Amino acid sequence: MDASAEPVPRPLPERGLAWDWSRTGESSSGWSESVLSEAMLDELRRLDPDGAGAELTEVFAVCLRQRGPALLSIVLDGWVWPITLYPEQGLYRAPIDWSKAPPAGLARARLLDCEPATLAPPPPRKGGRWSMPPCHYRMDSLIWTLALQGPRSSLLGALAGPLRFRLATGVDDAPGWRLPGALGSALARLRDTTATLAEIARWPGMDVLRASRLLNGLYLSSRLIIVDARQWRIDERAAWSDTVPSRWPYRT
Repeated sequence: MDASAEPVPRPLPERGLAWDWSRTGESSSGWSESVLSEAMLDELRRLDPDGAGAELTEVFAVCLRQRGPALLSIVLDGWVWPITLYPEQGLYRAPIDWSKAPPAGLARARLLDCEPATLAPPPPRKGGRWSMPPCHYRMDSLIWTLALQGPRSSLLGALAGPLRFRLATGVDDAPGWRLPGALGSALARLRDTTATLAEIARWPGMDVLRASRLLNGLYLSSRLIIVDARQWRIDERAAWSDTVPSRWPYRT
């Protein structure tokens, strides 16, 4: 698909084009280093083995894991919205700041295509800080909008299985930490304890949907510690293995 270098939405074609994950990606004339890596293509093929279309949030997670720049074409209400991800810089380029989108923002969104980024990320300022030209925004805003208001209401595939979860330390100033209501209370609780999805869903004000979206957001923002539940139970038992129950009354 030919993607415009300008971050403006365009009408959805009458016949949507499916991405061919078998190709290796074509270099952009504006930025020759921008290609999809083989590792990223392998993950995309796994998510979409028949070429019918991969799920938006899962592909977004792949882009963040692989740390490579990518252009996502997202379909929403008959329009195609280009969103260019720059994971290394923690930035994205888009027509609007999705953190300020209406509550229904990305609820009906779906992925149309994933391509190499057509534009290089903005150059850093002196001191290593990145400049913020027009149409560029912090990645955290998109992560939490997609996780909490996006189309996916179940756990990401990477979080499936007998797992327990905990909030990574040192994230008090993160946007997710300031979530209101039951989500904020759950975050505070995850700072001090590990819990399964089912346990989090039973906390006050929570359910499976809210717990899944919260964990997805923490995972996408690299603020989630994942613990294998079986190993956790072994470690818990081992902590008490050298103790002897006391007898009362004590007799010599």
